[in-house]
Amino acid sequence: MAMNQREKYLAMGVGLVASLFVGQYVVNSVQKGYADKLQKIDELNKKKQDQDLQITAGVIASQKLVAVVGRSLPKLEEKARADYMEWLIDLGESANLREPTPSLVGDQKDRDGAYHLFKFQLSGSGTIENATKLLHDFYTKDYLHRITRFNLAPVTGQPDQMAISMDCEAIALGTAKEKQPAPQQPSARIVKSLEEYKKTIVERNMFSPMNQPPKMEPTKVVEAKIGLPLDHTVEAKDPDATHKIKYELVGDAPKGLMVDPDTGKLTWSSNELGEFKVNLKATDSGLPPKSSTQLLTINVKEPPPPAKEPIKFDVASQSVVTALLVGKNGPEAWVHSKTDDKKFYLHKGDQLKLGGIEGKVVEIGLNYVEFETESRRWVVGQDESIADAFNRGQID
Repeated sequence: MAMNQREKYLAMGVGLVASLFVGQYVVNSVQKGYADKLQKIDELNKKKQDQDLQITAGVIASQKLVAVVGRSLPKLEEKARADYMEWLIDLGESANLREPTPSLVGDQKDRDGAYHLFKFQLSGSGTIENATKLLHDFYTKDYLHRITRFNLAPVTGQPDQMAISMDCEAIALGTAKEKQPAPQQPSARIVKSLEEYKKTIVERNMFSPMNQPPKMEPTKVVEAKIGLPLDHTVEAKDPDATHKIKYELVGDAPKGLMVDPDTGKLTWSSNELGEFKVNLKATDSGLPPKSSTQLLTINVKEPPPPAKEPIKFDVASQSVVTALLVGKNGPEAWVHSKTDDKKFYLHKGDQLKLGGIEGKVVEIGLNYVEFETESRRWVVGQDESIADAFNRGQID
């Protein structure tokens, strides 16, 4: 049956839609296949990079292993034990230990045969200086070894001696020679000389913070009086209150100048004017002892004039002018000292001395007497205390 025009268009439309679906399916399939291939390529590239990194790491490790083989003990076990034990004996003797005794305390093999680890112990006795040299020489030797325990203990009855015990491990690599020679070049682990390590370790108390020097002024100026004892004590304070400080003179000092070593008190008397310099040192009792110095300048000067003794008005305070009159010898002033019941009949030019007051009569008036003391005049009225008048005259 023939299709009409409408049916033909419909059939064509259905065919077109079916073609589109088939085309889309084919395109999606191709794209997915392409993406899968790209992912596979990425995975292969990553795997290759990982393998390259492993190969590089293996090469580096192999190079490092070759570099450290020369630091290994011999591969032959008996040879390794004997060589290292002999070296430990030499190490103890070089450090001047008393009766250095090495021993093998264990060994173990790596399960893959890469290395053989030996455990040793060295014991003896000596000073902290011996122990410092022992450690310095141990780490100077470029073996593949390390210290796992280092113990110091005081020896009874020998204050400068300590029991020294050291545990260490050393390795024999599986790639080493059976009779591998000992390393000859010093280890790069040591960065200071033995003497520098001694200053840090030996010359200090290991059981307390590093000792600090006493604190004192670097320069100081004091005064002294000619012919009189110097009154000065050197002052130094130690950060550690338990330390004792000793004082001493350093270099040249003025003749006769001395310092008490315990108190810092200076003893000296100069018969000359001028400036004198002296260097003083304060040293503490720490370990090691630390010191500080001071440049002291002593200026010797003339002493001040002696101070006048205060005047005591014991008698004068109880003395008064009792009468002013004219006698046959001219004007007279009568003074009565009540303390000792003495009477004085004074004329112009007479001297009066009562206790600490002394004066010369320069004028006698109708109701006053004028005295002069050290070119200073003062006036006493009738029935007035001599002491009161004198004091008033000093103020006026």
